[in-house]
Amino acid sequence: MTVPIPQQRRPYRFAAMAVQCTWCRARVGELCTNQRCTADRRRDVHAARQIDWVRVMSTQCPERICQAHPNQPCTLTPNAHQARITAAHTPTTTAP
Repeated sequence: MTVPIPQQRRPYRFAAMAVQCTWCRARVGELCTNQRCTADRRRDVHAARQIDWVRVMSTQCPERICQAHPNQPCTLTPNAHQARITAAHTPTTTAP
């Protein structure tokens, strides 16, 4: 019995491409676009996408099989786990 090897992908042009852009709605792995969605932004990503990427990377991955520490990429997948993205956007309560 052979175990399938996870598919590898080429690195993204920008690390923030691992999350969806909330400004232009570019999907994971796609370049951001201009306001009319007629041209790709080839030099950078939107600030909103960069902020989301920093927020996701500063959160520990809650996936039981992964448990990637903050500032470390998720294991077993070339992208961030959906649970990590959700956890990054979930407000936490702080004790007084």
